[in-house]
Amino acid sequence: MRHPYLLLLLFLFLAGNIGAAHTEVTDTIPPQKRKDPSFLSVNGAGGIVLPTNKYINEGCLPAYASLSVKYGIYSSGDSWQDIAYGMPYYGVGVYSAQFFNKRALGNPISLYLFRGADLYTFNPRLSLKYELNLGMSFGWKAYDAFDNPDNIALGSSVNIHVGVNAYLKHRLSDKWDLHYGVGLSHFSNGAYQLPNKGLNMISPFVELVYNFHGNPIYNGNKKDLTIPPVEKRIDYDFTFTSSSRQIRVDTVGTGLPSRLLDKNFKVFAFSYATMFVHSYKYKWGPSLDLTYDESSDIKAWRQFHPEDGVYYDRVKLGNFPKRFSVGISLKGEITYPYMSFFANLGYNLLHGNKYDYRLYQILGVKAYIKDNIFGTFGIRANRFSKAQYLYWSIGYTLKGKPIKKKKSYLDYMLP
Repeated sequence: MRHPYLLLLLFLFLAGNIGAAHTEVTDTIPPQKRKDPSFLSVNGAGGIVLPTNKYINEGCLPAYASLSVKYGIYSSGDSWQDIAYGMPYYGVGVYSAQFFNKRALGNPISLYLFRGADLYTFNPRLSLKYELNLGMSFGWKAYDAFDNPDNIALGSSVNIHVGVNAYLKHRLSDKWDLHYGVGLSHFSNGAYQLPNKGLNMISPFVELVYNFHGNPIYNGNKKDLTIPPVEKRIDYDFTFTSSSRQIRVDTVGTGLPSRLLDKNFKVFAFSYATMFVHSYKYKWGPSLDLTYDESSDIKAWRQFHPEDGVYYDRVKLGNFPKRFSVGISLKGEITYPYMSFFANLGYNLLHGNKYDYRLYQILGVKAYIKDNIFGTFGIRANRFSKAQYLYWSIGYTLKGKPIKKKKSYLDYMLP
């Protein structure tokens, strides 16, 4: 399949909603819990494409407008978990962008999943929220050596859509809300097909929301809504990753007509993370990241075959030890009852692939499939803008025991 991550996104979304048996939260939700309230919204935005590559710097795509239609489900407010996690909500949306230069990028449409929660409540009618988006976008007019040679931003017509929004929710009535804020969006194929400089877009937006069952309220009794203290502990995550990528090659003296080599190279990785759990909303810790990258130190050239009189593009893999990298990173994870979003900032101590920079970043979504087994989908990049590859992973969490507070000398002396 040309874009296998389409199925992976759907898989993680379903796993995140049926995998609640993993989390501590579902065991205590009252069996008489009422139906979660749902909503429908329309989001209008207008913004600019950030000048992160030559294609954008030349003034090709300075501005755009977008429209989104979203269907989502709020937390019901029946249990302490809803309060502890900031009344999280989730759903699915359809996004359409219109660029002023339509011939350059086309008219893309995105199907995405979203998840959000409260950051701060000012009063019953006004609150500050955030929202994370992850999906697939279609209909891009991608790079073509003949028809669209200037578009180095996107090398494929199908791309990943990643977004984050920060906004104020203004409650107009029991049924209607008004949201206004700012959003950041990124579109890229994760170096699955080059060129792939990516698009980074920023826009203010206004969103009108209709609540089918009224605004969510706290419906549980005082006991249900009392948040128990967090049992601080250390978790240990073991993750195995599989992916593939393309890279640019040196054309000097090779006879190759382009630096873009139409070949995907295998990538495998293993990571071990020690995660400190001090809150229901997040956890963090150091990670050791081992990577095998088949594209490291490759050589490519065009060669004439004397028997059939045809030129062939040839690729020779680099020495086996040079395909490995060892990095350390700091990992942070925003947790929800059913899934989480995470990010790593790391540095390669042992650096195999000189095509990449030592400093790297990882973004992803994580969903527990069963018990302590989880799946992830994400993107690895460097320079905070250059994608290395998209990936999927399978992993296991070994939960640590609660950390007991050590008694001081005064604890033993005082009654």
